[in-house]
Amino acid sequence: MHRNTESKLLLHCLGMGTDEITAARLDQLSASDWDGILQQSARHGVAPLLYQRLQTLGPGSNIPPEVAQRLRTTFLHSALSNMRLYHELARVLRALRDEDIPVIALKGAHLAEVVYGNIALRPMSDVDLLVRKTDLSRVEEKLLEMGYILDEKNTAEFVEHNAHFMYQLPREGLWLEIHWNIQQSDSPFTVDVDGLWERARPAMIAGAKALALSPEDLLLHVCLHTAFRHLFTKSALRSLCDISETIRHYQGKMNWEQVRLRTRQWGVGKCACITLRLARKLLGAAVPDEVLQSLEPDSFDARSVAWAEGRIFAQTDDTIGPSPEGHILVQIDDATGPLSDGWGRLWASKRLLDKLSIFLKTCFPAPQAMAEIYSAPPGSKRVYLYYPIRLKDLLRRHARRAWQLLCRDDETTMWIQREARRVEQQAIAKWLASA
Repeated sequence: MHRNTESKLLLHCLGMGTDEITAARLDQLSASDWDGILQQSARHGVAPLLYQRLQTLGPGSNIPPEVAQRLRTTFLHSALSNMRLYHELARVLRALRDEDIPVIALKGAHLAEVVYGNIALRPMSDVDLLVRKTDLSRVEEKLLEMGYILDEKNTAEFVEHNAHFMYQLPREGLWLEIHWNIQQSDSPFTVDVDGLWERARPAMIAGAKALALSPEDLLLHVCLHTAFRHLFTKSALRSLCDISETIRHYQGKMNWEQVRLRTRQWGVGKCACITLRLARKLLGAAVPDEVLQSLEPDSFDARSVAWAEGRIFAQTDDTIGPSPEGHILVQIDDATGPLSDGWGRLWASKRLLDKLSIFLKTCFPAPQAMAEIYSAPPGSKRVYLYYPIRLKDLLRRHARRAWQLLCRDDETTMWIQREARRVEQQAIAKWLASA
């Protein structure tokens, strides 16, 4: 998927937007061009950062006053919203410190103040904190005492899967996420949580004493979150800005050898390689060549970077189909084996040949698979007699839905689209985790 003009200019301003070339290019923009840039910046959650970058161009940049005013309004709104969050965060951090409960500030709370150096530049919708699992009950007791309530999302399944509790401060409309791990319970990676605590560094967050991840852990956490948690869709461009700013802030202090070693220990080679390559390509992040080369797993395909970029700049977060060329789909099949849901895979595939291949494999699987399905002896010639039965079974189970799809039934179409997204997400996650 190709980036449009507005996206290209937005990236130029975010990554390198303080030179004369940028100013000259901005002078030539029409009102509709600027409207597109503002829409893109709002969609990706980087409008305050865009405002700051454009401010560095100086008064002679000829940025339309209405554009500057809209960006300034967004910047001030972000500043006000984050001030409220940090005011409450200070209260929480001090309360937990009084109880001798160590806390690591994660993601936005750490990035906005420490890395960006200006809390308005990094919008946040909630605050993420990491505590030890053994302290969870004490943390909850203190938060409930402070007026927080458990959010209704905290079902047993949600909490176990996401490794965090959500708390809400009703009168303020603020949310806290209390994590005991930085990855989900079903994550295939091996993040050493005890190591995160050992390497954590003292930090002043919201005027209160707390801990922050080491630069190397912070960098890999953002990479993992961008690639595996959100599959290069939700706020991915803002995450790439986080990476670029983290590298800039810790310039000369980032231990790239530790990044390389930890990447291999955690098993996040594809996540780190694709994300760091994108940060350098799109924003000029200072990632050394030798680091990128050393992070590449043996099965790495450079085309996956273009695929991830396409997901970032898709018009919606509901993009279906791993890539126009289908090469990622092939890698996914190779890494994970056949997926059980042929409907979702058929819809997710873009090319007719891919659809035909999936259809045939789903309807007429290999003899070994047929033997398992129908409990036939492995290697028996009798298994071929089950293929007509297989076709009859499929017609009985799916003919009605297939007919509804051919008739463009809205409910059936929406169901298959949901299945396609689910299948795609599962497949991409497995592929990212494969060696």
